[in-house]
Amino acid sequence: MDEKAPCQPNRKLIGAIIVVGCAVLGVVAALTWPRPPQESTPVPGQAQQQPGITIQQPVLKHMEKGQLAWQAQLGELHIAAGGQMLEAKGLEEAIIYSQAGEPLVRVTADQITGQTGRRDFEVSGNVRVVSYQAAIITTDKLRWNQEQQLLSCPDTVEVKTKQAIIITSGLDYFVAQDLVRCPGQVTMYAGENTVVGSNLEYNVATGNFRLEKIQMVFHAEEAKKKLKELRPQ
Repeated sequence: MDEKAPCQPNRKLIGAIIVVGCAVLGVVAALTWPRPPQESTPVPGQAQQQPGITIQQPVLKHMEKGQLAWQAQLGELHIAAGGQMLEAKGLEEAIIYSQAGEPLVRVTADQITGQTGRRDFEVSGNVRVVSYQAAIITTDKLRWNQEQQLLSCPDTVEVKTKQAIIITSGLDYFVAQDLVRCPGQVTMYAGENTVVGSNLEYNVATGNFRLEKIQMVFHAEEAKKKLKELRPQ
């Protein structure tokens, strides 16, 4: 009996050491075990920035055969990851040039988008085009086709010139030819007359036009009111 008595405290001590050791290992494992990354909670009203590069106040230029074809002064440019898609906020000014290097039109808008390596672009939001032939175009969306020298307005558009005001939906403006084409219905205020028709071809430089399915509506007061907008304030 005396020989077995000292062994009991040793067993209890060993058992206590094992329990403490397991507890320590559990704490270490809990602290060091890899955890899944926590998703950041978006702040209400804060826009999520897409992956890519953002540049402030850049100037984009496109050259054709050594000549400046168009250039755009931007408020902010974002280049998406991969470098293919361009998106800019605040198109302060874009100028489109002729093949001889002369300015043809000036464009302003809220936003411009395009792709790197391509010559065309699209603008949207409060679009305003001023031709150096004194034509003013206002719309909400516009596409520029460099090869055809074409401004396309797919939505409702208004054109003001020295001779007339044109209101339609869907308009093509071939800037090198100063030619406007509107395939749909057109309302044109000219002089004291209101002319309604379709399939309009209008020369911005001369004021000459061709219009099909014409209805001549003589609303002198309405026409005068509209044409007052052409006069400088």
